[in-house]
Amino acid sequence: MKSYTVLCLIILFVSCSTPEKRDSLKPDSVGKLSELVILSDSYDEEYKKTINQVFKRKLDGFPPPGEPTFNILFADQSFFKGYFKKHHNIFVLLIKDQIKELSKVIDISILNSVQEIDQSKPDLLGIKQTNLFAKNQNMFFVIADNKNDMIKKLSENSDQFLEIALSQESKSVNVKLLGSIHSSNDPFTQRLLNNFNFGIKKPKSYRIAIENEEFIWLRKVSSVKEQQFGIMLFESKYRDSNDLHIDSVLKVRNRYTKKYIPGEIKNSYMKYSSAIDPVIKKSYFNGRYSADIFGWWDVFGDYMGGPSHMKIVVDESKSRIIFVEGFLFYPNEAKAESMRELSILINTLTIR
Repeated sequence: MKSYTVLCLIILFVSCSTPEKRDSLKPDSVGKLSELVILSDSYDEEYKKTINQVFKRKLDGFPPPGEPTFNILFADQSFFKGYFKKHHNIFVLLIKDQIKELSKVIDISILNSVQEIDQSKPDLLGIKQTNLFAKNQNMFFVIADNKNDMIKKLSENSDQFLEIALSQESKSVNVKLLGSIHSSNDPFTQRLLNNFNFGIKKPKSYRIAIENEEFIWLRKVSSVKEQQFGIMLFESKYRDSNDLHIDSVLKVRNRYTKKYIPGEIKNSYMKYSSAIDPVIKKSYFNGRYSADIFGWWDVFGDYMGGPSHMKIVVDESKSRIIFVEGFLFYPNEAKAESMRELSILINTLTIR
């Protein structure tokens, strides 16, 4: 989370956003999860290679093996219209001598404002603009004097730029998935908070498969062949740090899935796979120690499996560990987009 703290200090929000009353007249943003539009006046192989190295490279544990973090949609001023222009996640690579060309698709007053801010803040990483061409749209302007300086800036700050792109995507997609659902007005979230003192937001597309005194399982069966989304929530006792060892965590997890998520064959059940070593990222979630665990699930006694993103959060005030996990079954297809949806949903976790 340290990189986000730094970013918050160096990202400046442009004050030239269109007033909210005008935003309501704009079209909704479009775009798939894991897509990123890159707008620049021109590209060459070196330029594209650098952009791909920054935004397509794989983060530890995410997305699933063999898939890029983002699929890049390259656009110049002649292509920046329709789908590209209304996309929810856009990076504008603004080289100063190309402003005239880009002014064909972005108002010159905005480009001038961006340039003035950049000149007054030489250490600025970039400038954010929201809802410029569509509702629920996030754009990020990166400014450089020339192409070589842009390549250098992207390369030297690749981690930060990738985190910004992921953050922008999360904000936009959260709105698309959940709309006006808030923890305070969602009956499902409130019921979980009343019964368990924790809960998540549930999109309408997800149904409740199991909800009892110790286990919640949400499912979404997509219209796409064999695509199934799952989210489960439960808790275990927290005594000391030994309970946070990965073996202990997976033992608890497997106990619940053996009990509540059977396979299609008799005596088969879901378990955490030992075929792929999990990637563990430790952090803090709303002030509580947490860990995100990226790995693979499979089924004892059957041939099924898929990627998993599990979040555990230590709630010391109640001597418990909260588990929330998103898992996917989507054989022989790309999984990054679907896993991104599940990761966004499990991070709506609210704890009392």
